[in-house]
Amino acid sequence: MTIDTIRELINWQPSEQEAIIEGGILLPQTRMIVFGPAKAWKSMLALHTSFVLSTGSDWFGYKTTKCLPFKLQVELPKAVDRARVIKYSNNLRPPNLLFKTANYLKLDSGYGANALDKDLQQIENRFPGQQIVLILDPLYKLLSGHITDEYDARKLLDNLDVAKEQHNLTIIIIHHSRLTRVDSSGNIVNLGAEEMMGSSYLNNWCDTAIEVKLLNPHTGANRVRISFELARHAESILPPFELEWSRATLHPKITKQYEAEIDTEDISIIRDVYNK
Repeated sequence: MTIDTIRELINWQPSEQEAIIEGGILLPQTRMIVFGPAKAWKSMLALHTSFVLSTGSDWFGYKTTKCLPFKLQVELPKAVDRARVIKYSNNLRPPNLLFKTANYLKLDSGYGANALDKDLQQIENRFPGQQIVLILDPLYKLLSGHITDEYDARKLLDNLDVAKEQHNLTIIIIHHSRLTRVDSSGNIVNLGAEEMMGSSYLNNWCDTAIEVKLLNPHTGANRVRISFELARHAESILPPFELEWSRATLHPKITKQYEAEIDTEDISIIRDVYNK
């Protein structure tokens, strides 16, 4: 890595790379975490996203750039994952969409990091020059240490960052939220991106954090709310939206779109600053 003067830095021209998902949601070589409770359709959201990115289709109204998704899942038996893919795909067979089931893979270990490196090298040999989007599902199964331990979490994230730099990766991780907390009055406490389970390093590490919340757990359990709890590179405020998942096709349908939520307290602070 070079050390640049300010003139050299300004004159340096990065290679042109289009956003993978527009609006600053997912840029090349950035990191996204999708989190929520169990059985909230997070894995189906990962599957849907992988198909969308492989074809360059819209992602819930946001434009995407066609790339090479590699979905690595370590939770389901391969036969179960295959059945889901067949049901969702409906005979759509993108040649640039890759899947792997690993029965045991711990990415906070040297062995696991090396195994991932070999997979990525194989992909680069088969599909040279393509932008790889690595989709990992779920995070807790990829960690041998304690997810709440800062040292263990940093080993995992450091290994992923090394892989990201070596293979020009963009990373999407499927993760779980922590147990619900209530305040002294019995109200549910929501801490935004900090609702994801584990060390605060996860929140600090990712560029985009998307929360998935189940809306009808007792009447179908197929409606969810998607909210952008962290969007570091967003060009504007990203409003939440609601989805309904079809159990017959495993496809999502947008059922409600919200207006961008602007904190009036933040606006008053901005006004105070500019009026001084």
